[in-house]
Amino acid sequence: MKKYNYRNCQSLFGYSAEVHIRCKGQCQLCGCGGVPIDFDIWRQMTVEHLIGKSQGGYLKQIRELVETSFPKYSDAEKEGLSREIDAINTVTACQFCNSTTSRDTNDFSMNDLFEKANGCRDSLLREIKVTCEDTLRKKKKTVQWKLESVEDAFYAHVASKI
Repeated sequence: MKKYNYRNCQSLFGYSAEVHIRCKGQCQLCGCGGVPIDFDIWRQMTVEHLIGKSQGGYLKQIRELVETSFPKYSDAEKEGLSREIDAINTVTACQFCNSTTSRDTNDFSMNDLFEKANGCRDSLLREIKVTCEDTLRKKKKTVQWKLESVEDAFYAHVASKI
């Protein structure tokens, strides 16, 4: 039998693999997974954008902001900066944490952070890093609260019936 093309699993390989490797296969919101790596948990992982698509946090959107904000940079420098920002903005999350925080929005956009840095690369990276760390802390608190409620409901309404 021909093997399935694993590259079709974009949430685990390709672009996402870099994030999962950097995060050591562990959900950065609830902590599930990690070392030793467990295939059944790992295959439930996805990428969490701390600043989401609706606020300009996807790589394609970041590239456009870098292009506009740093027009004198070479193509390689622009791509490097875009990927550096994307790495700060993305973490591994399990399906539960990703879906339970997907509607969360920030009081700012990626564009706002670029404007605040006013064309200074170091200021931009510093601002994005601080902002993303703060956003991750907030998301962790939200996830913990939701997990406690969902776990209680799981034991009361599902586990007790299995």
